[in-house]
Amino acid sequence: MEENYVVRSATADDLEAVVKFLRPFMDQELVLRRTSIELELLLRHAFMAFSGSQIVGFVALEVYNKKLAEIQCLGVCPNHRRMGIGRELVRRCVERGREQKVREVMAITATDEMFQNCGFDYALPGQKRALFVQTEGNETEA
Repeated sequence: MEENYVVRSATADDLEAVVKFLRPFMDQELVLRRTSIELELLLRHAFMAFSGSQIVGFVALEVYNKKLAEIQCLGVCPNHRRMGIGRELVRRCVERGREQKVREVMAITATDEMFQNCGFDYALPGQKRALFVQTEGNETEA
């Protein structure tokens, strides 16, 4: 890795900076659009990567229950990608899931290769697969 970076847990004081950091990712539909209130709730299990004083990465773990948590809002600045920052942020989320005694951590992504390199796979135990139906903004019914 060419450049040093530091990863730390996010705090409530980071909310404004996180909203500003994630806005371009949301505008490009690289992460789901979140309100400030939603992001504030995610900060409890969130991590930030810094290069000097600049935020270069963010991720949060949403813990649903003891069975399942989901990695949310993963974003790394384009000029800081392929340096291990995303992998480290994901590792921190998985570790937080272990600390919270969550059985599985899931990631819904358009960039599956990075998550597969972090140990994620398509199949759930027993070769089950996750299926989804959109309930908002979808006029057709399943």
